Amino acid sequence: MIGVSVVDAVERDLSTIRRLSPDLADSGLAASALVLAAELDSPGNSATSKSMCARALIEALERLRELAPAGDEEDKLDELGARRAARIGGAAS
Repeated sequence: MIGVSVVDAVERDLSTIRRLSPDLADSGLAASALVLAAELDSPGNSATSKSMCARALIEALERLRELAPAGDEEDKLDELGARRAARIGGAAS
């Protein structure tokens, strides 16, 4: 078995979200993501069950990321992108 569990990975994702939005990281959606992760880690579940859980987990994590407020890192990337666009636009003139 792989050294990192799905639960561990989801908990890391939720800790990142928790820094931006503690309530969101403790929401029902976050709890559902953890339950789905536990189902994926469970050796007794069938491949069909795991594939359904994986899809639901991906959707839950995507939704959590959508609901989380933007962090400073994204702001810096936006700023860099704007500067680059201005540079490229200035060079074309």
